Amino acid sequence: MYIERQKTDIRIKKNKSKIILLIMILLCVVTFIIIFKTDILMIRGVEIYGNEHLTKEDIMPSVESTIGFNIFKVKMDSISANLLANPYIKTASVKRKLPNKLMIRISERKEAAVVPFMGTFLIIDEEGVVLKSDIQAPGLQTINGLEFSNFMEGEALHVSDQEQLTKALLLAKSMKNINEDIREIDVTNKMNMIIRFSNGLSCRIGEANNIDYKLQLLRGILADLASKGITRGVIDISHDGNPSYSPIE
Repeated sequence: MYIERQKTDIRIKKNKSKIILLIMILLCVVTFIIIFKTDILMIRGVEIYGNEHLTKEDIMPSVESTIGFNIFKVKMDSISANLLANPYIKTASVKRKLPNKLMIRISERKEAAVVPFMGTFLIIDEEGVVLKSDIQAPGLQTINGLEFSNFMEGEALHVSDQEQLTKALLLAKSMKNINEDIREIDVTNKMNMIIRFSNGLSCRIGEANNIDYKLQLLRGILADLASKGITRGVIDISHDGNPSYSPIE
């Protein structure tokens, strides 16, 4: 009697195992059909976050080839690489948002200065990356005095004197705190860089050392000259002594 009961229990367990196995196989088949044979998981839309100046229309050409494809067949790394081919995109991450959307988060490179080159203007960011070239200069500070023979959009500008560019970019960034229209930063002589303002004033600033202190001096001098109605001349804060001002003859 006991042996018969054991055999029955074993038979029941085997049947349960077969049923469970069959259910798992059916679930796998159904899952496979849903994922790969239906349009439930076909990419229908894209959500974009982090863009400030770039529009969705600027970004979509890097992504639109994925629309209509299965969300699990599309490689996220490939989409990120396509996005980073846009010089204005600094970082990009792409994630799946089930069932049928991509979620893209980017950070942008921001225009910082303009560098003249053979009749055109190269727009660069704070790291010296060339964002684009244009025949017209936008309302950005122009950096003059850099020497280079070529460039590539999306890559850092390679100049003959890299320290020259580094100091120019540092100065351009720092000058954002000066409430004046800056026309040009001349770094031809990196030991004595010159800032030229649109109103006719210029400032010899020396090297880009103690820049915060020097700009604090410059703000005070500009305010004093403005109170006296002086809009032309040369300010000199390149040395360690007292700053000076010379009118244009």
